[in-house]
Formats: sequence, structure tokens, C-alpha cells
Amino acid sequence: MTDATLFVGGRVFTGRRYAEALLVEEGRVAAVGSETAVRRAAPTGADRRELAGALLLPGLVDAHLHVADLTRMREGLDLGTVGSIEELGAVLTEWSGTHPGESILGRGWDPERTSDHRWPTRDDLDRAVADRPVFVQHVSGHVGVANSAALERAGVSRSTPDPPGGRWGRDAAGEPDGRAFETAVRALAGRADDLHLRSPEALARTGKWALSVGLTTIGAMSVAPEEAAALAELSRAGRFGLRVRAYLHESRWDERRPPPSTERFRVVGVKAFTDGAFGPRTAWLDAPYADDPTNSGMSVASDERLVALVDAAAAAGLGIALHAIGDRAVAQALRVLERGARVEGRRPRIEHAALTPPELHPALARVRPALVVQPGFLWSDRWLGARLGEGRARWAYAFRSLLDQGHLLAGSSDAPYDPADPWRGLAAAMDRQGPDGASANPVPEERLSPEVALGIYTAGAARSLGEPELGALAPGAPADLLVVAAPTLTGAVARGAASVRETWVGGRLASSRADQKNV
Repeated sequence: MTDATLFVGGRVFTGRRYAEALLVEEGRVAAVGSETAVRRAAPTGADRRELAGALLLPGLVDAHLHVADLTRMREGLDLGTVGSIEELGAVLTEWSGTHPGESILGRGWDPERTSDHRWPTRDDLDRAVADRPVFVQHVSGHVGVANSAALERAGVSRSTPDPPGGRWGRDAAGEPDGRAFETAVRALAGRADDLHLRSPEALARTGKWALSVGLTTIGAMSVAPEEAAALAELSRAGRFGLRVRAYLHESRWDERRPPPSTERFRVVGVKAFTDGAFGPRTAWLDAPYADDPTNSGMSVASDERLVALVDAAAAAGLGIALHAIGDRAVAQALRVLERGARVEGRRPRIEHAALTPPELHPALARVRPALVVQPGFLWSDRWLGARLGEGRARWAYAFRSLLDQGHLLAGSSDAPYDPADPWRGLAAAMDRQGPDGASANPVPEERLSPEVALGIYTAGAARSLGEPELGALAPGAPADLLVVAAPTLTGAVARGAASVRETWVGGRLASSRADQKNV
């Protein structure tokens, strides 16, 4: 039987141009163009798929997503909608009653959702649950709060020194108040890079969900050896339908040999950190925070340590991805990448590159890393103007300016530290403002057209992962594509993930609306 599929009766956007029809053979795009020409190229017996007015697009690529953490969030205690300290206590108490004997790790807490923006203390958590360790992680993942049992388990006391690249929160008397910043988080949450999943089937369920919203490739970040092994095995067995390109966590990247590479799974790099995040004011800035003049954020690693890591990873054939959010952190990442070794075919990446004022543009032009951005942060970081000051916030998430300077931008979500839905990111890149008008940086000059926005979530993201074949439906390219129930790209983005009718990976139907009711 002929392994060929002919898509007709709608519109095709290849990533570069619009066409009428597309032909897939042996898992790759064989022809794209007018319906007459593509029908002529189709072999006898090709399966014909009627688009019925729908739009066919390249498969979406999320260049920066934490698979295991997203799975934990989806199947664990999600605090993302909790709106007060009182509600937080009630949720923790209820969870403890339905999960007897288990330590409690809640993710997604955001004090910006509360009226007074107050953080809980160890005492607040003790009042909710005192008989076992509790750790509440900030939505950014860079800060959390522990109860007394968790502090005791980790051996944290008044005399405990701050860890390198981290800090313990303390009250006026110098006693630990439960807060842990940056590297201190790991001591309280358990090793943050451990798998901690009941079975690989939980990862498979996350993969199924990702396919349902149109993702065909993901950059899995800060991957532990256990997670890499589980994803590789799921991929080998055909139970994780996406392509996975993994960046190992800096703390354990050389602990064991990575799993063998396949078409669907391979380890491509190492992820490291230079600073924190805007939310907890740990992103490293050149000047203090506008709403906290005593604080300029945190550096979590020296240039020398990072250059040594870049060189060691390159010697192992692995690329590097440096987390850098504040402008001072981006400057450090650029210095490190300029000094460090490079691997052919593995463009160095700066994850987030959130604040890029004109002073950084010459160094950006010299180094030319891939800039892995999260448009959804425009909606989530609605308070950023007050945190940075309006003048400085003008250069936050400045996507159009960076593209105009010729930089490679890769779209991503940073899920679960922001919602995983790629359509939310596409809408944010296009509109710059949330449905309620709020934005971290609403200047209209930074808006992207629908086609350009899609480009950073397809070809741009794929190139950042070292996959130039992916992200565009050109003849010879892998047939990773999706069918959306809308006649235009603008209409598809407006409908969001609900518009995704079918997702195909390698020319095979991987997800359809009919089988998504249990995702």
C-alpha cells in the first residue's frame, strides 16, 4: 500500500508562503503548491484528506519546556489559582487530608494574585499542616516557602549558611522564615531534578496533551538522568509521540552516559543558570529594582564556572543553554558564550533574554546566540512596569526589535512556570496585551504579525534546537503538521488550542480532536 497522504480542500501555510495542497510520502513533504500540481504529483492509491476549508500549518515547537515538572503540576498540587494566604492554608489542609503521610509539594503559588502581595511564612504553613514537610514553590520555580518540618528535615537552622548561588530568608531575629531563594530551593523541595513520578505513564500523558494542542517537538529543559532515560524509552516504544530534544540539568549532566539518540529523542545540550526571575526579584539587574531600591537581584554563578561548564559540555559534543533574565545576567551570558567553546551545529542559547536594552545590542550582535523567549510572560508579568520602572520595562520582551536586528528568536512557554498552551504565547506575541489589557510591555512597535509569530514557534524554535529541517513544510522536510479548524491564521490564534483538529508527526496522525476528550 502506498504510504502517501494528500491534503486538499483548504489552505496550506508552509511557514513561508500559502498554498492550496500538500502531499506527504514516507513521512516527508513530497510536494506543496496548487491543488492541480500536487494532485498530479500524488501516486496512485494516496490517502486523500479533505481539509474542508481548514488551515494546515507546520507543527508547533516549544523550545523550552520542563516535561517532568509540567507532569508534576498536571498531576499534583497546583496552586496557580490560589488567591490569598487563607485560601492557601485551606488548600494545603484539604490536600493533607486526602494524601495522608505524604510530604506536600505545591507548585505555582503567586503572591501577585493576592490583594496584599504577601508571601506566606513558615508559621502560616505550620498552621495549615504541621505533621509533615510542606514546601510551596513560587510560580517562577526560583523561590519557595517551607514549613518547620521541611526546614528541620533539610537541617536548616539559624546557623545554616547561605548556599552558593542561593539564600535563606530570615526574620528580624535572624531565624529562618521558611523562604528559600534560587539554589536553596533544591534542599527543601527535594532534589528538584529528580523524577518523582509514579510511572513513566505520567510523562506519556503529558506528551499526549502536548500533541492535542499542536506541539510536535519540544525542547525538554533541565532534564535529570532519570527523566532522560524515561523519555528515551517512551520514545523508543512509540509511547511519547513528540520529538524531544533534551538539555540536561547542569548539576548532573555528566553523571551517566546519555541514552542513545533516535529520530524522536536525543540529548543535545546542558542547561545552566546566571540569575533568577523578575517575580521574586532575583533576576540580576544593572540597576536596583524600582520597587525595591536596595535590591538588584542575584548572580548565581561566576563567569569562570560557567565558561568551564561550556567548555566541558562542548568537549562532550553538547551545546549550552544559559538562563538569563535580567540585563546584567544577559551581559554575563554573552561574555561567557564569547569565551566558551562552540559545537558545530549547536548554536549557543540564552534562555529568556528578557531584558535587552540598547546597551546590550553590540554584544548581542557579536555573539549571535539563539534567544529563547516566552511571549506568554507579557501577560503573566503584568506588574513588570512597577518592578523595573516604565523606561526600563520598554526593553523587556522586545521581540520585534530583536528580530529586526537579525536575531534568531525561538518561541517557548517555560511550562509549568507559565501556562504551557502555545496558542496563548502566539496571541501574546501578536497582541502584546492580555484580554484585560494588562501587559509587561504593551508598546505596539513590538507586535508580531501572525505569520512572524508562528515562525518563532516553528522554524525559529526548531533551529534553536539544532533542527533546521523542522518547522517549515518544504519538500523533503519531515511532515510534522497540524490541521486547525479556521480558514486563517488569525482566526486559529483567536480560537486557541480549541482550533487544533489534527496533529501529525512524521507523516503519521498522532492526535485528533476525536480522541482528545480524555487528555
